[in-house]
Amino acid sequence: MKKTAYILLFAAASASAQNLSTEITVDRTVVPAERAAARPASVHPSIASAAIEPVRLDMAEYTGSGTVTRSASVLAPAAWADTFALSPYRGYASLGYFPVYNLAFSAGYDILRTHDTRLGLWGQFDGTSYKDPNCNGFPEKIGYNIGTVGANFDHRFGHKGVLTTSASYGFGGITSPVGDPYRSLGMADVDVAWYGRAGRIGYHADAFLHTFSFSPRKLIDGTGARPDGTELRYGLSAGVIGRIGNGLNHSRLGLEIKADMLARPAVPAGDYINQIYPASTIGLITATPYYAFGGSTGAAMRLGARVDISTGGEGKTLHIAPDVMLSYNARAFSIYARAGGGEVLNTNRSLFEITPFAPTGMRTGRSHVPVTVDAGVNIGPFAGASFEVFAGWAKANDWLMPFGYYYSESGAAPYSPSGCEFVAVDLSGVRAGIRAAYDWRDVVSVSASAEFAPGSGKGAWYLWRDRAKTVVKADAAVRPIDRLELKASYELRSGRRSQSSLSTNEGSKWLTLDMKSVSNLSFGARYSISDAIDVFARGENLLGKRTEIIPGVPSQGVHGLVGAAFKF
Repeated sequence: MKKTAYILLFAAASASAQNLSTEITVDRTVVPAERAAARPASVHPSIASAAIEPVRLDMAEYTGSGTVTRSASVLAPAAWADTFALSPYRGYASLGYFPVYNLAFSAGYDILRTHDTRLGLWGQFDGTSYKDPNCNGFPEKIGYNIGTVGANFDHRFGHKGVLTTSASYGFGGITSPVGDPYRSLGMADVDVAWYGRAGRIGYHADAFLHTFSFSPRKLIDGTGARPDGTELRYGLSAGVIGRIGNGLNHSRLGLEIKADMLARPAVPAGDYINQIYPASTIGLITATPYYAFGGSTGAAMRLGARVDISTGGEGKTLHIAPDVMLSYNARAFSIYARAGGGEVLNTNRSLFEITPFAPTGMRTGRSHVPVTVDAGVNIGPFAGASFEVFAGWAKANDWLMPFGYYYSESGAAPYSPSGCEFVAVDLSGVRAGIRAAYDWRDVVSVSASAEFAPGSGKGAWYLWRDRAKTVVKADAAVRPIDRLELKASYELRSGRRSQSSLSTNEGSKWLTLDMKSVSNLSFGARYSISDAIDVFARGENLLGKRTEIIPGVPSQGVHGLVGAAFKF
């Protein structure tokens, strides 16, 4: 699932030259002359490069949905052959603030950096605080403060392989209007991976360890809190791929294997909750064999299957899902079709990454995606324009979706939120849309898309947790002068809804409640004072529309960041 482009990390170079010799007699007069000192443009020596075999980046051998994390990514330029890319800057720092309280800070520094070795330290902080204008007439604070520090170490052993390691620790606190009002969190991540190549064989081995503790503090009235969301996730993965034949359109055979385990400690009964949670461990063992053929042009395909074996918990032990990709690529035109699926290991960490206001202490299990299929046609780019039309269908069982709890004495609106949790539901639905983009030189870039997922009841696109029916996006970037860039974007998410429970004086009933449409207009500007210093300003939700992030948690009004970024 992660990092299968390891086969592309290395290239072999070979060359031969004829020995040429002759005798030349040169008479010259050398006159010493002084010239002004100048800083060299580059410290790297300039050499005559040897003839090499062309290297092409293939389409990714494995695709799948991923989670969004609160981390900044800095992509360095591609390195030549078997060395890391070197930048003239070792460190960076960025700081942004917007009243009343929106703060973002990130910094990093490479304390060791050569063509073969890197050791870097980094840190970042995200904070926000705002008020709920509809909390029974009394504004209530909503927000979070989350900081993360980490280190990365990478070493390249020539053409043999690359060892990459990383470690990080995050900490913070959450204030929410639903569930437990005050919560603290801590999370640690350790990852070690080796990527290597031996002739026509590429391989990798990875190990990971992730901890997460989402622990609420005491409630306002002093009673005990809910059980925390402490969990330990660990696992191993390995893969091998072999190349068959030569040329651009060669064949490949591969196998990916992964063991992913999730352990949770026992939680005794407390003052606030009577249920006793025993210690538990659930997991997934996944094997994905596949055959792939094709290159950058013409027909390409990947034929494989994903085999999941579940350990612990409930549900079937064995699941098999397709892992298929078919495409045809020509100049300014391509068509593709994909089919996938598989088991998903649900964690409190994954819910936190959806929203920091997710409920805590949930003993989630696994979700099953029997099949997801999608297809599309790309036209372009030609004369700066490109278009895409796509459609898909997916089915997901025991998929976690937000579920709200509301209260009303009479049963009539408005309803007062009293809580939220994620519940496992079965979903199936279609999605279709169109995208278009246009670039005029390096001055103007515009893009727009419209996606539709017309569903009701159990019908919804499973990746849209708000069950939206229509999503429209538009972006524009203008660079009127050198070093200045202006960006504007707009997103509309309509038809958002949640399955909820409404409690009244006469009992409870189930409802499908409107979560209000998202209508987010943003604008930003960035100006480069120099190659090392940028200043920026960005405004979000400029229309001031307040919606619900999850049931009972309102979004922030107008907000943004104003700050500067510095490389050194």
